[in-house]
Amino acid sequence: MDAQPPVVPAEVAARAGTAVRWARTLREAAGTLRHQAAALKFHPLTGQRPEPAPALLAALQQLEQVVQEILQAQAEILVTDADLAALGDGARRTLQAARQAGARGAQVTAAAVQGLREVLQGRNGATLDAPYGHGAPRRPHPGALCTIAAQRAEELATALETGAVLVATLALWPQ
Repeated sequence: MDAQPPVVPAEVAARAGTAVRWARTLREAAGTLRHQAAALKFHPLTGQRPEPAPALLAALQQLEQVVQEILQAQAEILVTDADLAALGDGARRTLQAARQAGARGAQVTAAAVQGLREVLQGRNGATLDAPYGHGAPRRPHPGALCTIAAQRAEELATALETGAVLVATLALWPQ
């Protein structure tokens, strides 16, 4: 008698697949941001501002799009209320923590991307600052902002993947 392997319900599998797709896109964009961060140089003697590479702008656009999708679908990122109601206390707390981590991660990633975009666009005549010297302004260097945005995107990707695995695993357990 061959035992059939358990099957994750289609709705749960679809949500998990979406979360994993978002995570993959976030990680790819984060890698591009980290790579491009080194190319953002400021020349204090000449006052020359770096022009962001098209790859950097494309990665920012990708991050903004994915984070926007996540924020719009926030109620269903990892788990629905129906999923929570069917679980025991320990699993419920774990999934709620994963849901909160995903929501918080989306918000801080959106803020980091917005801050980086504002510095790169040089709004209100702001110039890019060098991160060195006694008289250095307090604003972070755009390369550092790229790294911060990449780190936040990677943390969000981890939260999404963790939640997707938890939901899919818990869907296999008999209630």
